[in-house]
Amino acid sequence: MNTCAQPIIGFNWGIVLIVIIAFIVLDKALTVANIKAVQKNFPKIKDPLSIEKNPVARYFFKNYGLIAGSILYGILSLILALLFMAISWFTLHFFWPTTAWSMAFYILCLVYGYTIVNNFFFFLKFTKVIP
Repeated sequence: MNTCAQPIIGFNWGIVLIVIIAFIVLDKALTVANIKAVQKNFPKIKDPLSIEKNPVARYFFKNYGLIAGSILYGILSLILALLFMAISWFTLHFFWPTTAWSMAFYILCLVYGYTIVNNFFFFLKFTKVIP
Protein backbone atom coordinates (compact mmCIF):
# COMPACT_ATOMS: atom_id res chain seq x y z
CA MET A 1 0.00 0.00 0.00
CA ASN A 2 1.29 3.43 -0.96
CA THR A 3 1.39 5.67 2.11
CA CYS A 4 2.68 8.81 0.39
CA ALA A 5 0.30 11.73 0.26
CA GLN A 6 -1.18 12.08 -3.21
CA PRO A 7 -2.28 15.38 -4.71
CA ILE A 8 -6.02 15.86 -4.86
CA ILE A 9 -5.93 17.62 -8.22
CA GLY A 10 -3.47 16.78 -10.99
CA PHE A 11 -1.25 19.50 -12.39
CA ASN A 12 -1.42 20.01 -16.17
CA TRP A 13 1.58 21.91 -17.52
CA GLY A 14 -0.10 22.52 -20.88
CA ILE A 15 -2.90 24.50 -19.29
CA VAL A 16 -0.42 26.35 -17.09
CA LEU A 17 1.62 27.45 -20.11
CA ILE A 18 -1.51 28.54 -22.00
CA VAL A 19 -2.69 30.63 -19.04
CA ILE A 20 0.74 32.19 -18.51
CA ILE A 21 1.07 33.03 -22.21
CA ALA A 22 -2.45 34.53 -22.18
CA PHE A 23 -1.51 36.71 -19.19
CA ILE A 24 1.71 37.84 -20.89
CA VAL A 25 -0.06 38.66 -24.18
CA LEU A 26 -2.71 40.68 -22.32
CA ASP A 27 -0.06 42.52 -20.34
CA LYS A 28 2.04 43.37 -23.38
CA ALA A 29 -0.99 44.34 -25.49
CA LEU A 30 -2.22 46.71 -22.79
CA THR A 31 1.26 48.20 -22.43
CA VAL A 32 1.43 48.88 -26.18
CA ALA A 33 -2.11 50.33 -26.09
CA ASN A 34 -1.12 52.60 -23.19
CA ILE A 35 1.92 53.93 -25.03
CA LYS A 36 -0.11 54.54 -28.22
CA ALA A 37 -2.83 56.30 -26.18
CA VAL A 38 -0.21 58.59 -24.65
CA GLN A 39 1.16 59.37 -28.13
CA LYS A 40 -2.33 60.26 -29.33
CA ASN A 41 -3.86 62.05 -26.34
CA PHE A 42 -0.83 63.68 -24.73
CA PRO A 43 1.32 65.14 -27.52
CA LYS A 44 3.25 67.31 -25.04
CA ILE A 45 4.99 64.21 -23.66
CA LYS A 46 8.17 63.98 -25.74
CA ASP A 47 8.99 60.37 -24.91
CA PRO A 48 5.84 58.22 -24.64
CA LEU A 49 7.99 55.24 -23.64
CA SER A 50 8.72 57.07 -20.39
CA ILE A 51 5.32 56.03 -19.03
CA GLU A 52 6.64 52.48 -18.75
CA LYS A 53 7.92 52.18 -15.19
CA ASN A 54 9.77 48.89 -15.69
CA PRO A 55 13.34 49.77 -16.73
CA VAL A 56 13.92 46.40 -18.41
CA ALA A 57 10.79 46.75 -20.55
CA ARG A 58 11.73 50.35 -21.36
CA TYR A 59 15.17 49.13 -22.47
CA PHE A 60 13.60 46.58 -24.83
CA PHE A 61 11.18 49.18 -26.23
CA LYS A 62 13.89 51.78 -26.86
CA ASN A 63 16.38 49.38 -28.42
CA TYR A 64 14.07 47.13 -30.47
CA GLY A 65 10.96 49.24 -31.06
CA LEU A 66 7.53 48.90 -29.54
CA ILE A 67 6.34 45.68 -31.18
CA ALA A 68 9.63 43.76 -31.40
CA GLY A 69 10.54 44.91 -27.88
CA SER A 70 7.18 43.65 -26.61
CA ILE A 71 7.74 40.25 -28.21
CA LEU A 72 11.28 39.91 -26.83
CA TYR A 73 10.24 41.12 -23.40
CA GLY A 74 7.28 38.70 -23.54
CA ILE A 75 9.70 35.80 -24.07
CA LEU A 76 11.76 37.02 -21.12
CA SER A 77 8.55 37.35 -19.08
CA LEU A 78 7.65 33.72 -19.83
CA ILE A 79 11.05 32.54 -18.64
CA LEU A 80 10.80 34.69 -15.50
CA ALA A 81 7.24 33.46 -14.78
CA LEU A 82 8.39 29.83 -14.91
CA LEU A 83 11.40 30.71 -12.75
CA PHE A 84 9.07 32.42 -10.28
CA MET A 85 6.93 29.28 -10.13
CA ALA A 86 10.00 27.11 -9.55
CA ILE A 87 11.24 29.33 -6.71
CA SER A 88 7.75 29.44 -5.21
CA TRP A 89 7.47 25.66 -5.44
CA PHE A 90 10.86 25.23 -3.77
CA THR A 91 9.67 27.36 -0.87
CA LEU A 92 6.16 25.94 -0.59
CA HIS A 93 6.91 22.23 -0.97
CA PHE A 94 8.45 22.12 2.50
CA PHE A 95 5.10 23.03 4.04
CA TRP A 96 2.53 21.67 1.56
CA PRO A 97 4.27 19.05 -0.58
CA THR A 98 1.18 17.85 -2.44
CA THR A 99 -0.19 21.23 -3.51
CA ALA A 100 2.96 23.35 -3.90
CA TRP A 101 2.71 23.64 -7.71
CA SER A 102 -0.93 24.64 -7.54
CA MET A 103 -0.22 27.26 -4.89
CA ALA A 104 2.74 28.65 -6.88
CA PHE A 105 0.49 28.93 -9.96
CA TYR A 106 -2.20 30.63 -7.89
CA ILE A 107 0.31 33.22 -6.64
CA LEU A 108 1.50 33.81 -10.20
CA CYS A 109 -2.10 34.33 -11.35
CA LEU A 110 -2.67 36.87 -8.58
CA VAL A 111 0.46 38.82 -9.53
CA TYR A 112 -0.33 38.87 -13.24
CA GLY A 113 -4.00 39.61 -12.54
CA TYR A 114 -3.01 42.68 -10.54
CA THR A 115 -0.64 43.78 -13.31
CA ILE A 116 -3.33 43.49 -15.99
CA VAL A 117 -5.92 45.35 -13.90
CA ASN A 118 -3.35 48.09 -13.23
CA ASN A 119 -2.51 48.39 -16.94
CA PHE A 120 -6.22 48.49 -17.82
CA PHE A 121 -6.79 51.28 -15.28
CA PHE A 122 -4.03 53.34 -16.87
CA PHE A 123 -5.39 52.56 -20.34
CA LEU A 124 -8.74 54.03 -19.29
CA LYS A 125 -6.92 57.02 -17.81
CA PHE A 126 -4.71 57.64 -20.86
CA THR A 127 -7.65 57.36 -23.24
CA LYS A 128 -9.46 59.91 -21.03
CA VAL A 129 -12.40 57.59 -20.27
CA ILE A 130 -11.85 58.33 -16.59
CA PRO A 131 -10.39 61.62 -15.34
